[in-house]
Amino acid sequence: MSGPGTAPTEDQADLPLSVVMVTWNSAKVAGECLRSLLTTLPAGTYELIVVDNGSIDGTVDLVRLVAPEARIITNRDNRGLAAANNQGLAVAAGRAVLICNPDTRFAEGAVGAMRDLLARHDRAGWVVPRLIDGDGSLLTSAGAAPSLVETLLGRQIRRLRSRGEASGFWWDGWAHDEERIIGRGHEAAYLVRAEAVRQVGDQDERYRLDWEGIDWSDRFARSGWETWLAPDAEVVHLGGDSIRQVPWRWVVSQHRGMYLYFADRSRPVWRPLLAVAFASRAAGKMAALAAGLPMYAWSHSFGGHRFPLASRRSDRGGVQHGG
Repeated sequence: MSGPGTAPTEDQADLPLSVVMVTWNSAKVAGECLRSLLTTLPAGTYELIVVDNGSIDGTVDLVRLVAPEARIITNRDNRGLAAANNQGLAVAAGRAVLICNPDTRFAEGAVGAMRDLLARHDRAGWVVPRLIDGDGSLLTSAGAAPSLVETLLGRQIRRLRSRGEASGFWWDGWAHDEERIIGRGHEAAYLVRAEAVRQVGDQDERYRLDWEGIDWSDRFARSGWETWLAPDAEVVHLGGDSIRQVPWRWVVSQHRGMYLYFADRSRPVWRPLLAVAFASRAAGKMAALAAGLPMYAWSHSFGGHRFPLASRRSDRGGVQHGG
């Protein structure tokens, strides 16, 4: 379980922003992510922390080349995403912390829009951007806290009856064009308030890959912190860089995460049934993988609106890119 929060004290939080990125064999994608941050963030306003989970593809050398100012924490092996995020949080000195995957690209003004939202809403503890796929289509980045039934049935069942409304585990089809409180957000890139991290605590390190963010955002909500969507913050998410390297491990870790999430929120008598239910679901996913079906792509993509990253949305009073 997570322990006390390890974010710096208020006296230590001298920087406006810390950026934490966890890498694992990410040499193909991390360079572009770092460049997008370095070219859009004002110098002297942030620190960059990269936690590498035992990469063997030259990721660390790439980070040193592209971002020599980055603080790099290297692990001998893969400690899991939550544990590595916690390592970054433990040394972060910013009043806000941007946690991002290496397969993201930040549009100009994206981080500024997220920070502006955090500053305008005192109880905002977690801010997510509007995610765009590499082909320009809209990705779903907002949703509600998961229900057991919806989790067991899966996302595709929900999509069959989705009408683009803001409801359900994933708000597939919703335009993501409104600044508003949401239930939870995608973990490809998100901004958290250091004060909230100190209150809520670290990410639960039992979650190695997937569902760590769902658990964390629920704990934020239970502590009185809000999750917001920043529609003027646009981030490209290529998706699945680590997961595609280990699809079988992802299925196991994902379903272990599902079990942990609901077991922690259920009476002990129900936990054996939950274990059987999620083990059976995992077996079905593995059978689909063995048949060659693209399970990650089906789970995380959603065809829909296209939106050019360079456009301005001043009609909504949004941030003008370049700020």
